[in-house]
Amino acid sequence: MNPTGTPPPAASYAFPLRALRRWAAENLSIVRAADGSITAEFRLECSTCGNIAFHVVYHVQLSPPSDGCRILALDCAPAPGDVNFSEQCEASADETRLLAAIRSEQPLLGQPLADALTWVPQTTPDGCLCAATARAHKWRAVLQTLHHALNSSP
Repeated sequence: MNPTGTPPPAASYAFPLRALRRWAAENLSIVRAADGSITAEFRLECSTCGNIAFHVVYHVQLSPPSDGCRILALDCAPAPGDVNFSEQCEASADETRLLAAIRSEQPLLGQPLADALTWVPQTTPDGCLCAATARAHKWRAVLQTLHHALNSSP
């Protein structure tokens, strides 16, 4: 068994292990509370269709492993100080609506983190957050990276 209470999957990640390891090392920070709950922050550089870089921060709150590492809270927002988020097509049309759509999406909320390995949403690997399919792709990467980081040996 591992910290998420499930046997480590052999090859059930949607992303190459090399990518998961790199993303965990470069983009992910994990804080474990005294009660065993886990708070994770994943920083991601995205790009607009005009190839302008912007940064977002994903937050994930998990219950303690003794409770199955259930996903208790999810959030995605522009990184503090980012000035290019509004350069996305959907943001320039209506940034408030785009932010509301991003924040309303709570994939796998209440479910064990291990479910991220079998979650297969419709995705597109777009660099922006304009479409729900692009946002699902990024959430899948965030959740699978977190699962890998919690379940792999240091």
